[in-house]
Order: sequence, then structure tokens, then C-alpha cells
Amino acid sequence: MNRGTEMRNNRAVICCLVIVFFLAGAVVSGVADETICFPTGTITLEPPDAVDQQRAEVDFPHAVHFDYTCKTCHHKWEGEEQIQSCMTSGCHDLAELPEAEEGKPPAAELRAQYYKNAYHGLCIGCHKDIKSRNQALEKTYSTLKTPLQNSGPTGCIECHPRY
Repeated sequence: MNRGTEMRNNRAVICCLVIVFFLAGAVVSGVADETICFPTGTITLEPPDAVDQQRAEVDFPHAVHFDYTCKTCHHKWEGEEQIQSCMTSGCHDLAELPEAEEGKPPAAELRAQYYKNAYHGLCIGCHKDIKSRNQALEKTYSTLKTPLQNSGPTGCIECHPRY
């Protein structure tokens, strides 16, 4: 290849790199305005104001749960809007468990709207599932490449240490 052809090829590559660099900058600058912020520390979970609190609030370590997708807990979140509190109207905002009607328990949707059922069902349920998987793995006596996943608290005083 002669020197003139080599210089034209080098110029073409440099032009392509410059174009890609400017296009990438335009794409990144458009995304920067749509950044979603989320708390990385501990979130204090408290019952609704109408509840006569029997146990202490729960200090929830949000960052410990970043291995899960946001929708694992924030199941109504569509990924675009700001994430709302769990006790936003219509989500898990019932301060009392709905009464049974005619001997039938309340509908599952109403039971899930009761804040305590929502937290206990999701949080403790997930922790118990992890604990169960860990116990099953321990029974295999296999050598694991990674440590067992921390199951998290499953008892009252583990989450509500102060009464």
C-alpha cells in the first residue's frame, strides 16, 4: 500500500472516530436529564399515622437489597416515574385488616392493601425462602463456590428491636 492510500485510510478512521465520539456525547447528554435517584442508606419504615404503634419502626437497609430489581418490591413501578411510597393511596395504605364478610375472608387484594400484610408477606416471605434454599443447600454437603446468601431477619425482634 502506498503512502497516499495509507494517509486517506487514517483520515477516514479518524473521521469515523470523531463522528462516533460526538454521537455518543449527544446520547449521553440526553440520558443525564432522566437520571433516577434512589436512597442508598437506611430507610425507616413506619406504620400509617392512624395506627397505634405497638412495635418500633423498622430500619430497612435499602442498599443491601440492590441485587434485586426495583420491581421485586415496587411492583407497580413502570420504570419511568418517581417511585412512590408503599403507603401511597391505593397501594398498601390500609391501617387495619379489612373485616371478613359473611364468614369469608377479605379478598386477597384487600388483604395486600393492609400495610402489615404487604411488608410481612413480601419481606419475611422472601427471607424465609432464602433461608429454606440455604438449608436445602446445606443438606447436600456440597462444596459451594460462593457463600450462602444472607437470609435476613424472619422474627419480630430482628426487625423491631425496640418496643
